[in-house]
Amino acid sequence: MVDIRKIVKEDRGLLKRFQAFLPGYKKYRNCEDLRSADSILRNELSRELEKVKENIKEARGEATRKMDLDHIGQIGELVNLSHKITEKVRHAEQGYAPWISGDVRIEEDELQKLYDFDLSLFEWMTRLQKATSLMVTSFQDGDPEKKNVMRNASSLLNEFEEIFDERISKVTDVAQEKR
Repeated sequence: MVDIRKIVKEDRGLLKRFQAFLPGYKKYRNCEDLRSADSILRNELSRELEKVKENIKEARGEATRKMDLDHIGQIGELVNLSHKITEKVRHAEQGYAPWISGDVRIEEDELQKLYDFDLSLFEWMTRLQKATSLMVTSFQDGDPEKKNVMRNASSLLNEFEEIFDERISKVTDVAQEKR
């Protein structure tokens, strides 16, 4: 994947380039650019999570067509879970810190770690998309193991959510230790 941090930095307009040379403002400008890059990265991550949700909805459609009423409720819960996770990723904390002061300041190195953490979450997308695609196939084929396939997808989603929930605390723990 392309490093969005470089693209954001190269895309600075004249005013932002000027700000990057002002004493006391350079660090703020760099942090704001890192927040922007992380926001773009999380938006891309949430688009990938939308694909996971669409797979689950497709599995629900297959279960409905096959009149598999025993599993429709559980699939609905997975749709809700995937939607909650997608929105959590899309609207996640960015590590904002005021320019002048603040009790907890998240500095440039913490923002770098936050970006790297978010980037590492893309590894999960392949696993989640594969598990939910398998769910669709198992409902299309009437696979007797579809309950286990669903359980696996649910487990992966829950595990991803737990890891994502640790995201800001890992960085702020580092930030608090420095002070």
